Amino acid sequence: MKKKMLSLLLAAAMCVGALAGCGQSQTQEDTGEQTADAPQPAAETDAGETDGVDADLAAELNIWSSGEELQRFVEGFNQIYPNIKVNITVIPNTEFLSKLTPVISSGQDVPDIFTGESDYVRYLVNAGVWDDLSQAPYSASEALEDVWDYVKDVGTDDTGAIRALSWQTTPGSVIYRRDLAEEVLGVSEPEDVAAYLSDYDKMLETAAVMKEAGITMFGSWEDVMLMALSYRDQPWVVDGKLVIDPKMEDFLDIVKTIQENGYDLNVSEWDPEWIAGVEGDSVFCYILPTWGYSFVIKANAVNTMGKWGLCEGPNPYINGGTWLGIYKDSPNKEAAWAFLEYVTLNSEALQEYASEYGEYVDCKSANDKLAQGEGEETLAGQNIYEFYNQVMSEKPHVTITEYDGQINSAFKTAAKAYATGKLSKEEAIEQFKNDVATNYPELIIE
Repeated sequence: MKKKMLSLLLAAAMCVGALAGCGQSQTQEDTGEQTADAPQPAAETDAGETDGVDADLAAELNIWSSGEELQRFVEGFNQIYPNIKVNITVIPNTEFLSKLTPVISSGQDVPDIFTGESDYVRYLVNAGVWDDLSQAPYSASEALEDVWDYVKDVGTDDTGAIRALSWQTTPGSVIYRRDLAEEVLGVSEPEDVAAYLSDYDKMLETAAVMKEAGITMFGSWEDVMLMALSYRDQPWVVDGKLVIDPKMEDFLDIVKTIQENGYDLNVSEWDPEWIAGVEGDSVFCYILPTWGYSFVIKANAVNTMGKWGLCEGPNPYINGGTWLGIYKDSPNKEAAWAFLEYVTLNSEALQEYASEYGEYVDCKSANDKLAQGEGEETLAGQNIYEFYNQVMSEKPHVTITEYDGQINSAFKTAAKAYATGKLSKEEAIEQFKNDVATNYPELIIE
């Protein structure tokens, strides 16, 4: 691997420890490292090749993942490939790159497949450590029409080679309390509530109305940032130069307004108070992608079951996700592709997975079928697949770069310093630039 890319990986490894994993729940990050051997199906499987599948394919795959989701696919995979043993090692996202980087550097005991979170996946995509999945012995390009562009674009390197795919797509929403909306605004249906959130100024006006009624508008201003990142026109880095989109400068004022007026809980995402707000009656909404609905709202709504809804905010957005690729020197490429293809491109398997775990997946056909089914009890019968299909059709702006993890963290620090009055806006922006320069001295910063 190129020296520069190795240094970038090391930089990412240092920053990731300070970040909560995008696309993964906090509980998943706290699982610690564990290895799970795939269970073998009890029923016999006919040997031989059927419908293009070589059921006799035998291998032992080693996979490193930052979350537990991949283990959920193993039983179904082994019903097709009974002779492929799948060992999945779960490593918390905060430790993932620090453990992966030295292994890749040495070329020893590198897993056949390993994942990459949205904060640093572009490092891995451009590092030359994952194979091109559009080339033999793989065939990803044959099924990509059924995959959302977000997944393909993030997993494609700067030369156009497809290095990674994901089983999930992560559009976002405003996840709001229907009962509190009815009480304060006199409406509760998604399209009616969305009218009160149609732009950022109107959203803050609604926050003031909620505050007068004794209700906190947001779980955290950090939630709002997830949406605002898709609102900007340019990514953080363009042609090796740091770019501060004017909309992100405007967002600093939004954060200050929220903080000064007590429009959020004054906590960070994943703090106990932030999660506890799901069960209380004082927080109006959380602004989160699909993983936030699954791991934060749905997982914690007991007394508030059936009181939530999804609506759109000022702009459609998409944030987070987990990609997986095949190590370029894996001795088990055929078996690795069989697993990766099953997890990311098998529409039937993805539909079954989504039905059981409530995730929105990368295959359009699977989401379309689920959009015709029953809705979520947590959401008073609203169908998440129908809602998220609409968000994806609006083509949320994607601005992911290989620098995002650490730059997003630096921007949060600067935003908080400005919002709490420790720094002026100009000083906060200067601090942000200095932090980026320290972590990425190769970038041009003006």
